[in-house]
Amino acid sequence: MVYLLILLGLAVVIAPLMSAMPSKGQRRKAAIRDEARQHGLRVSIRPPPEIPPRFRFFPDTELVCYERLLPKALQVTGRQFRYVRIQADWQSVFDDFTPPDWIQRLPGGAQVVELSERNVSIFWDERGGPEALDQIAQAIEFID
Repeated sequence: MVYLLILLGLAVVIAPLMSAMPSKGQRRKAAIRDEARQHGLRVSIRPPPEIPPRFRFFPDTELVCYERLLPKALQVTGRQFRYVRIQADWQSVFDDFTPPDWIQRLPGGAQVVELSERNVSIFWDERGGPEALDQIAQAIEFID
């Protein structure tokens, strides 16, 4: 009986500590986000920009923003492009612009891309691990 009470007491103390430990998935995401910083990407958890209803864009997973400041030579005043992946095709949100070639290099989990005057923001579901992160970093290098 004494042993049972000791085990019960230990369980009461240890259970809250175990629930505070990160899960395997949380550790994997943290590792990818740390590696993203090494690629010069800023990671932020925010909702993707508004996509008009005509695209019927309803992501089934949480999208995380991976963003990079463009070099001065690529910063263009007034530039604002937004692309969304519908099934396997990229489509322009604002007008009938053809998506640039570099956007085709993004991994399958990339769902929304926003190219502004100074930044490129890629909203990604973080699936695919380090290989997919490398694809994102390489695609950004091809922006012209």
